[in-house]
Amino acid sequence: MVINESINDIYFDASLNCLITDVTIDYLFEVRQSTLIDEYFLRMLCTIGSWAMWNRLKRSHSTSVKWKNQPTFFQLNNETDRLLRGILTYINRHFRENPMSNVQVAVFTWAQSIMDVIPFVPFFVKTGYPEATLEWLSIEPNETMISLRSWRESLDFVHNLARHESGVKALNQLGAISILKAWKGRYLSESTLSNDENYEDLRVVYYMSYALLLEPALLKRENSMDLQVALDHILDRAVQAFQSTSLHYGPYHVSEFWTALARFTVNDECLLYMLIREDMFEFSMQKFLEYNKLLLLDVNSESSDLDTLMCSLLYTIFWSISFQTNYHVKLKTNTEFVGFIQQTAKMNSNDGYVGSIRQSANGILFNLDLIQQSHLPSKPDIDDHIDGVKVMISYSHKDSAFCRRLVNTLKDQVQGDLWVDFIKLEPPYEDDWEEIAEAISNCDVVAMIVTADYCSSKSCRREVIHSDKRNKPMIPIYQGSEYEPDDWFEIRAGSATWVRFGSMNSDEEVMQTLVKLINSHKKTKNRSDVAIVSQKPYLENNHTVPPIMILTQTSDILSSPLPDPVPLLPLPTSNLTTSSLVTTPRKPIEQWTSEEVHQWLCLPPSILQFSSGRALLAYARLIPDEDAERDEYERSLKKRGLTREQWANLICSLKTLRLLHIMETSSKALPEQWSSDEVKCWFEQNKLSNYLIDTFAFVDGMELVIYAKMMTTALVRIDSEYDRLRTRIQARYNGQDLLQLDEYVRLVRALKKIVEQSQL
Repeated sequence: MVINESINDIYFDASLNCLITDVTIDYLFEVRQSTLIDEYFLRMLCTIGSWAMWNRLKRSHSTSVKWKNQPTFFQLNNETDRLLRGILTYINRHFRENPMSNVQVAVFTWAQSIMDVIPFVPFFVKTGYPEATLEWLSIEPNETMISLRSWRESLDFVHNLARHESGVKALNQLGAISILKAWKGRYLSESTLSNDENYEDLRVVYYMSYALLLEPALLKRENSMDLQVALDHILDRAVQAFQSTSLHYGPYHVSEFWTALARFTVNDECLLYMLIREDMFEFSMQKFLEYNKLLLLDVNSESSDLDTLMCSLLYTIFWSISFQTNYHVKLKTNTEFVGFIQQTAKMNSNDGYVGSIRQSANGILFNLDLIQQSHLPSKPDIDDHIDGVKVMISYSHKDSAFCRRLVNTLKDQVQGDLWVDFIKLEPPYEDDWEEIAEAISNCDVVAMIVTADYCSSKSCRREVIHSDKRNKPMIPIYQGSEYEPDDWFEIRAGSATWVRFGSMNSDEEVMQTLVKLINSHKKTKNRSDVAIVSQKPYLENNHTVPPIMILTQTSDILSSPLPDPVPLLPLPTSNLTTSSLVTTPRKPIEQWTSEEVHQWLCLPPSILQFSSGRALLAYARLIPDEDAERDEYERSLKKRGLTREQWANLICSLKTLRLLHIMETSSKALPEQWSSDEVKCWFEQNKLSNYLIDTFAFVDGMELVIYAKMMTTALVRIDSEYDRLRTRIQARYNGQDLLQLDEYVRLVRALKKIVEQSQL
């Protein structure tokens, strides 16, 4: 049947008006006895409607692609609600029939054609399609043999539903991924998939549906082998789609494969697995440059909607890549890439995908340090008059309900000012990075509502990085007893003191702890002001060894005397290319010049080069544990020619260097002014084990002092804390009973000394 495009809308409206009549609805629900003519008319009406939809989508891709723009030719009302429920009832009644009749095919096709328009997906969610579809996929093999066409239509329903957030949520609440995997295990063995080309369509739609259902929390829990198999499959089809003249693989446009790939790239492990495929980075870069040229040509053609979508997806993926420091050189040295990024970062358009491109472009520039300092927020803090702590709340908009409840409670208890976008800014918030960065720069502490959605959000990740670069104290706020953040967040904020709602403690107790942590930063700020004034004479003189008596009562802060700083550094063996002894500059490490750092490292600049001692210390802090050490060597330094022996020696020297720096700084500060590294040094000096350091994870000396005061005020609290701490350590270390009474006594004695030394 060929339908004249000029009257296409009339055909669709006419077929829809017939479908919503009581006669048709009663037939679908089997309210009355059906006749053969009912079947003929149902097939005809569904065929006309689906052909009209096919013509509409063929003429205007934006109808299905631009899901933020709500089409009006099909709306959910009482009549269409009855129709969708009636269609589902009809399909459910005949699903087990094999083979599928022509009428059933027409009904399935009509429903799929409406669901192809992403803004219409919520209509199907509200009328029970997720539940019914998963029931079909749960049918056991010992029941009636289901036709291949029925399975294909069922998986297509899942795929179409999963293209919209409401569909993903509904399906995952019903355990869709587990049901899909069980269905695949029952009906599609790997041997079948590899030997029968007729199953290729099923395999494609299965992996596409699986990818779209992977919400951040589920993605993190999935088996890595399952993820890699899915990635391999989708990557292969994405490349083949690009190689075809129609940009399709089977019925799927290339943009659908890259939409699925974009879901994976919120996870660093999946992203890196994708990039290690041969020539995958180069292939992605080639397509990125091609689609940028199309975007900036601004051609008003029918294909431009899909081109803009593809460009948006590629920008999303390259924003994820820009978080990986190993790719910074490749990205920054590609002048064409940087040129496009700088152009699109300034684009103005009401188009939703162009807005996403602009946001990604600015994120890439930020990650690559290509935003000039003059363009970053630098105006003075407009809230300097506030006599209290200034708190910036960082959260994912998917967690906005929890954030609003939290803010409503905090605003009456925090002694200062709360900065959160829905109070300080006007919606939408996607383009408000400068204001957010300014809020981070001007605040005293950043409270972060850390969830799976938060860690998967590139905007939130940028806020964490900016907070870390600005050395802002962070307070992670978790929900639920089981959630653990992603590795990248642990690297940036792993030493911060966190609170967790939904744990053994009541929400009221957790809130009280959170308020105390926030309010404590007002005192930290005041102490820091005193420290800056006190240290000013030192910064202006030319001493090579820091003076001891800058502040009063600092010589007794540490429980044991400071050793001579020079012997702490072993003879530098970080490089085996020289046998001469290297002397350590006898002045604060932060004042080392680039030449002094290079002399101390004894490494060629092609391997490591730092602009100052401060940069060297920052590098040492970025390698906090064995995983980070292995990562840095395998992904970076090994390729630059550093041997494992040289790396081992360098790590040893860096650790000693950090210890020297900690001792230099802590000798001048009160306990409440200590950094997290100085707190760790305090644990080591008091011969307290690493598991205690990791369990407490104090972000700074202020938190240590507050804990010490709370702990040592009453004997009964000291006794009860032993049992609580012992249980907490057992839970953290798989039931190991590590905390012994003699070590707990050392801890209590050290805490009492801290209280005596503190001026709080």
